[in-house]
Amino acid sequence: MNRLWMATSAMALVLLGVHLTACKQSSDPAASEDIPIGVYLSLSGANADFGVTTKNGIDLAVEEINAAGGIGGKKIRVIAKDTRSKPEEAQTVAKQLATQDKVVAAIGSVESGQSIKAAPVFQEAGIPMVSPSSTNPDVTKQGDRIFRVCYLDDFQGQACADFAFKDMKATKAGLLYAADDDYSKGLAGFFREHFKKLGGEIVAEATFQGDVSEFKDQVSAVAAKEPALVFVPVYYSKIGLIAREFRKQGFKGPLLGGDGWESEQLVQLAGETLEGCYFGYHYDPEDADPKVQGYIKGYREKFKKEPNSLSALGYDAVYAIKQAIELGGGPGRDQITEGLRKIRGFKGVTGTFDIDENRNARKPITMLKIGGTDLKKVKVIQPGDIK
Repeated sequence: MNRLWMATSAMALVLLGVHLTACKQSSDPAASEDIPIGVYLSLSGANADFGVTTKNGIDLAVEEINAAGGIGGKKIRVIAKDTRSKPEEAQTVAKQLATQDKVVAAIGSVESGQSIKAAPVFQEAGIPMVSPSSTNPDVTKQGDRIFRVCYLDDFQGQACADFAFKDMKATKAGLLYAADDDYSKGLAGFFREHFKKLGGEIVAEATFQGDVSEFKDQVSAVAAKEPALVFVPVYYSKIGLIAREFRKQGFKGPLLGGDGWESEQLVQLAGETLEGCYFGYHYDPEDADPKVQGYIKGYREKFKKEPNSLSALGYDAVYAIKQAIELGGGPGRDQITEGLRKIRGFKGVTGTFDIDENRNARKPITMLKIGGTDLKKVKVIQPGDIK
């Protein structure tokens, strides 16, 4: 064997090794020059306000982190997908983010039904998913890579029942909810159970299914029993129609809702029909903490409008992933997953919390009262307050 052939062969083997290494690296998302994070939200459709405001918070956090040099010298690259307010579309875009876009982590969704559909896709692909605001307990039960940075519906439903019975002095309540929606049905169940435990009575219940816009029969069935208040755990796109029907039929009592009511379109859709009504909120914008006020200032400057708790949760979700990358030792899928499990004492805009053994965040809820176009903080309920 001559030396020239040996040298040529050796060089070929070296080049082949470099090529194979490069191919291996290029197929590894963590080896990318940036950090690809998938985002799936309702950016159009009936619940578009949820997705748009959440993405605003995500974009603000990413802009801040990248401007400060990124994470370990790598900048975050957001790959956003529109679920069009449909649970089945969430599953479709989750597959795209996992297989085509090869993201290292995912953020989404607001609606629990969408998160429950998408979570198994990310779990199977080994991708950690952080929901900013899906509150149904079943979301994180989809796998050990599924996390959230919001409170859960068991606590939210109990807190609303506690507030209704103890603060609003209601002993008789009605329920109106979407029977085919995980969020609405679940929240109604937790409210019902705790309200009765406290000594209250659910005097009437009514449900609806699908994308309906007429609630005459449901409202009539509930109002006829003359409850002191009605708990209506639906999304903002429905509560305006429901509230108008209650007032049209002469029901003057307050309506009470969960975080699904939250939208800058709420008063616009409901008019004066929600005057004096209450709903739960994820953060306290009156908190003097510099982190909270800095977030509010940054949001106002970037988007020329007021932030809300959904945008704050999107913001916190990004910073939670940043901390996970630092705790886990890198931007790989396994590293981020391990880092998320290690989060303790995370100080976010929406509160300070740990990620518990079930990958959930236990945090307070702020109860707001609607007055004209203003939302007034009435009470902050801590998880430990519920007995």
